[in-house]
Parts: sequence; C-alpha cells; structure tokens
Amino acid sequence: MADQNWYKIGDVEDFKIPPLREITINNIQIALSYQNDKFGAISNICNHVGGPLGQGCLDGEYIVCPWHNWKFHRTKGFGEPGFEQDKVPQYELKIEDGVLYINTESITTRHKTPHTPHPLARKIKREEGKIRVVGISTTIMDQKILDIQRQTNFLKLQ
Repeated sequence: MADQNWYKIGDVEDFKIPPLREITINNIQIALSYQNDKFGAISNICNHVGGPLGQGCLDGEYIVCPWHNWKFHRTKGFGEPGFEQDKVPQYELKIEDGVLYINTESITTRHKTPHTPHPLARKIKREEGKIRVVGISTTIMDQKILDIQRQTNFLKLQ
C-alpha cells in the first residue's frame, strides 16, 4: 500500500463470521464488525471504563459493551440515541482484490460527555480507622442482551 497508515487485515471472507471480533494492528485495539454486507471498525475500548467492545455483541447497528451495556454505532463510533455526543474513534476500511485493509489513523476522535450519576452511586469519602475493602461485581445484564450474546456466541462456535 502506498500510504504508510494502511495495513492488511486479511482475506475478506475470513472476517465475516463471527460478526464481531477484536483485532490489534500496531498496538491499536479495534472492534471489527460485519453486518448487512458492510464492515465497520471502531476503537475496541469503551468510553465508560475501558471495556472490550469487540467481546460484546451487536444490537442492530450498535456494538454493546459486555461490561456495562454502553452502545456505540458499529461503523461511525457515536453513542446510542440520547448519547450521540459520546464517540469512540472510527477507522476507515477498504477492500482491494478480496483483501480487507484498515487505516490506523482514526477519522474521528474519542469524546465522552458527562453522564448523570447512577441513582445508587454515592460520593466516596474516607472515614477514620482501618481500611476496609469490599469487592462487588455487578452487571446490567438483561434478557435481551443475554439473548443477543447467546446468538453471537452461537455464531462464533460455528
């Protein structure tokens, strides 16, 4: 390729299934998707707390982060309706002679807008005394996302 930012990903047919995956090109983490005869490439790092978007699932034209359900458009990188100003970097793709290429210089930049704190969130305040540590793991998994992930994992296993 003439332009130094373009890198060969591989044969187009090898990247159609599964419809969502993670790839790394020059230490840049990408969530690569394929749906409706079109590839999409956005940053693999979610704006919320850095979740791996490529390990999530597709919900229509949106990639759903597997950690906390944040959604980003799979080809443009903007947030779901109501959060369109949130953006993850978008990468340009092209196909030449059946080979998929990516430009590692993003065409958009990351932007995270302030979000209203969760109703259960509280300000962290250090009290006097011994340090106490509690580990809590939460998810906002719901039946819709569970069904989407089951379908995505089924496709990955084939």
